[in-house]
Amino acid sequence: YTQAKVKVSENKFMEEVREEIIQMGFQVAALSDTIEQANKIFRAIQIILAIFGLIALVVAAIGMFNTMTIALLERINEIGVMKAIGASKKDIARLFLGEAVIMGFLGGVGGIVVGFLVSWLFNGGINLLAKSLGGQSIDLFYTPFWFIFVIVFLSTLVGLITGLFPAKKASKLKPLDALRYK
Repeated sequence: YTQAKVKVSENKFMEEVREEIIQMGFQVAALSDTIEQANKIFRAIQIILAIFGLIALVVAAIGMFNTMTIALLERINEIGVMKAIGASKKDIARLFLGEAVIMGFLGGVGGIVVGFLVSWLFNGGINLLAKSLGGQSIDLFYTPFWFIFVIVFLSTLVGLITGLFPAKKASKLKPLDALRYK
């Protein structure tokens, strides 16, 4: 015989049986080795995608900071009016922080919706191709619920952090200086 298939009753015996077969002078190839190699490849892809995600998060944070700073510059007169009629520093800071947090939260939710839509379309295309070639349909993407909560939390946190400086700067404006600003 040129080949032999050996099945083990439980996975815990796999390495033990493998070692015995190798000691007999045979080569061993197991399906678990192939699965392990595929998992390594998928882990590498996940790491690469995580790096792209972090870069996108940094770019989004810069964009949010820029948006909040521009919002501050465009609303200096409004801040002066609010302070003149009795708004406190905390009220102004809360206004800007609230806007930043809402922007971050909605950005995270929007990203999740777009991600689900793209994965659904991609999955549909792959499954349509598989069925037309006689294969089975499969789900390629899996998103755990904890991941969704982490994304929403991180995007909200980034919104909060990027809103801190503009909120602090807006709260420290003097009413007369803000009303004179053009």
